Amino acid sequence: MSPQPSATDLRAPAQPAPATGARDGDEPSSGGGPATMTRRSFLRRVGIGTATAFVLADTALAYRAYDQGVLAEEDGPAFDAWDTWRDGTDASSLIGAAVLAASAHNTQPWVFAVSDRQIDLYADPARSTGANDALGRELDVSLGCALENLQLAARARGHLTEITTAPGGAPDLVASIRLRPGTAVDGELHRAIGDRHSNRSAYRPDPVPSSALTAMQGLVDDDVAPARVVWLTGTRERERFGELLVEATRAHVADDEQSRDSFAWWRSDWDTIQRRKDGLTIDGVGLRPVVRTLGKLLPATSREDADRTFVDRTVVQTRSAPAFGIIVVDDPTSRRDRLAGGRLVQRLHLWTAAHDLGFQHMNQITERIDRDHQLGRVATFESPLAELVGDGALVAFRVGTPTVAARRSPRRPAAEVVR
Repeated sequence: MSPQPSATDLRAPAQPAPATGARDGDEPSSGGGPATMTRRSFLRRVGIGTATAFVLADTALAYRAYDQGVLAEEDGPAFDAWDTWRDGTDASSLIGAAVLAASAHNTQPWVFAVSDRQIDLYADPARSTGANDALGRELDVSLGCALENLQLAARARGHLTEITTAPGGAPDLVASIRLRPGTAVDGELHRAIGDRHSNRSAYRPDPVPSSALTAMQGLVDDDVAPARVVWLTGTRERERFGELLVEATRAHVADDEQSRDSFAWWRSDWDTIQRRKDGLTIDGVGLRPVVRTLGKLLPATSREDADRTFVDRTVVQTRSAPAFGIIVVDDPTSRRDRLAGGRLVQRLHLWTAAHDLGFQHMNQITERIDRDHQLGRVATFESPLAELVGDGALVAFRVGTPTVAARRSPRRPAAEVVR
């Protein structure tokens, strides 16, 4: 679904990139020539004393650590929303739960209008991922995720809800939620809102228990109709779906516009994270702590490195996935169906958070299908996907036991998303 950049190729906890500026994969030669120059001889050649250079290097490293927030992970205004989402009981307080919903590239494409008895949910087209969401599919699914969080919070705080999706009127008005007094129902999914984070680490090979798959299947009800989930758990179908995901990822990075629009949501320094409170960060890549720290200390990544790492991480993620799920609807072009699919995928994500399972959206295939349709080309991934799951595929994800704990993502607080 989204690129997962790092400051270097982080497939293994390699030593930091050489000071000469060599790119990943550049290996010093074993013979003579400049590549064999030691740090000490290099410093002598450029006229810098060793002690002075080490002081400068240590100072630069310390600044980079400060600039990247190495010692202040998950801290600051960009993360406060995770600690305040339960505050309050009135209508406006429900937005605190809604803003913690999943969204494509963590774009958070929502705006809310709040009164005592009604909340209106609007799309924010400026927060589109461009060529990665060529037909608006993922924007609508993201809004459905927010709608589900809002509904769960409303019930937990004693509100009955009446939801009208795609009600007409303003073109960006997605849903209206009428509120009436009721009995508070604080369920498992609501309690998991603050613990739900995308987990992009490798997953353990243990199969997802059939009881867990059955429980998640039970989350489908009339409120999210016509959305349903198709599971891919057999070896051959998982391998085939994984192959399609990797192929779609390679097609993604080969598409200059998709690559550029993805990279626009990468947040590479602490100040930007705190100011923007959105997008993708190295903390969310799913790396082991030591590798994550090294990645922060290295120079900011380039788009080319980000693309390469996106492909490499997708290979790791698909090969380690014990189960894939695909949300299927009657009409993937319908806003109502997309919102329903978003509500269901949010429920599934919350359920996995409550039961210590990892969950990651993986939508490269449907992104490429929509991109081909946008460009008037044959959608090469459409038929292979339909052979696996039938018609109506909306979005996909993987589930499993993660090897690295998920991290919080930056979030805009309720005050910044209410009209």
